[in-house]
Amino acid sequence: MANWTQKKLLVTIGGSALGLCLMAGGGIYYTMGLVSDVETQVTQKEEAVAAAEAKIKRTAGLERDVIILRENLDDYVKVLPNTKDLTAFVRMLDQFDRQSGIQSTGLVQKARRDGKGERFTPIEYTYEMTATLWQCMKFMNLIENFERFVSITEFSIQAGGEKKGEDTREGDVVHKVKLTLQTYAYNGKSEGKDVVIADYDTQRDLLHEVIWKRRQAIRLDRYNHRGAQGRRDILIDPRERGDLRVDGPSQAEQRAVLERYIGEVTRLREMHLKIKKQDTTLFEQYSLEKGLKDGLEKMASTLDTDASRLSYALYRLRWAKEVVTPLDELRGQIDAVAKAQPVKTDPYLPQKEMQQLVAEMAADCSSGQLEQAKNRYDAVAGRMTVPSGDPRHELAVAAKSWHVKATTALDFKGLDLRVQGVVVNREGRSGVLLNGETYEEGEYVSDDLLVKMVEEEQVWFVFRGLTLVRTM
Repeated sequence: MANWTQKKLLVTIGGSALGLCLMAGGGIYYTMGLVSDVETQVTQKEEAVAAAEAKIKRTAGLERDVIILRENLDDYVKVLPNTKDLTAFVRMLDQFDRQSGIQSTGLVQKARRDGKGERFTPIEYTYEMTATLWQCMKFMNLIENFERFVSITEFSIQAGGEKKGEDTREGDVVHKVKLTLQTYAYNGKSEGKDVVIADYDTQRDLLHEVIWKRRQAIRLDRYNHRGAQGRRDILIDPRERGDLRVDGPSQAEQRAVLERYIGEVTRLREMHLKIKKQDTTLFEQYSLEKGLKDGLEKMASTLDTDASRLSYALYRLRWAKEVVTPLDELRGQIDAVAKAQPVKTDPYLPQKEMQQLVAEMAADCSSGQLEQAKNRYDAVAGRMTVPSGDPRHELAVAAKSWHVKATTALDFKGLDLRVQGVVVNREGRSGVLLNGETYEEGEYVSDDLLVKMVEEEQVWFVFRGLTLVRTM
């Protein structure tokens, strides 16, 4: 019986132990599930924290962009007028009328659709006027260059004509023109509030330079209408207009003016091309650049006056194509090169180039190339005023000395000195018959010209301190 009791006790204890083990295993499994859920939540939280940190990092950049956009909002919106600005736009049309010379005959606003809920509402006008072709083109150019967004979506032109008794302005036929102008009204924000940015004023001041640069990028490129430039009105048959009629100077005189300018333009363009050649020496470049600059300035001073002398349509057309356009291109190329060249901090000619200048001027003077020696110095004269403390000062003085000699010799060469006879006296002073007057050695012909020595075949003079000779 005792054995049975012990067995029951052992079974009870084993069952209890088994139950406890099962409960412990279940608890462990349940706990592992909880741990897994907690780990998943931790991972999610870490991802959320990382996303929040990334968003925080982007906030500074977003705030920066928002500040820049807010400060430039007026410039962005300015191209799209609001309702109040439309009145100012209509007034601006009146100003464009006066600038272009057209005469407005009607301005009608087309039916405006309901733009409720839209940020931008299109607005169209029908604009009618009378104008010459060039006045119309100038007016359209002013519209396209207007600071607000305005486009010409449609246009029609009813050509006039002298045979129909139409008016003329400045010698050109007046046409009837109808334009459709389209712009947009900006309605602003319909809802929502602006985000408050901490230390807005401080950040705005720090971004002042960036805001300014961004504002410059808003500007639109513009094309300025240049007028007729010798072209004829394409809406008019020249046989009806009588454009072949010549007013003012004769055709021969007008052709002479045109050909003279064309020749000068060709010469200047050849000079510009020679400057860019690799075999052109440095001093040739200086001389060519000076000649090119002087030539352009000379032409600019007479261009408008002589252009007004050309009334023959064919010559006006050639003037625009062969004179005005090439000159504009040439000036543009020169300006582009000038902008691309680095700014020179040393205003004087480099020592090596000064040495070369002195050597070449000496060679020119020795070989009688006085004009060439003078031109070499004149081309770089602005860069030769070296102060006395500069090591190049002696070279500058030497170059100046050769320039003085060349200039003096050229001036002496240009003097009207007619040597008509000489009397050579071996025992006393010899004499010379000069321009009908007799002068002995040591006498002055003028304040800066002295007869130094008279020989059978030549006479020596001292001119401005330089000894020079004239042969019989």
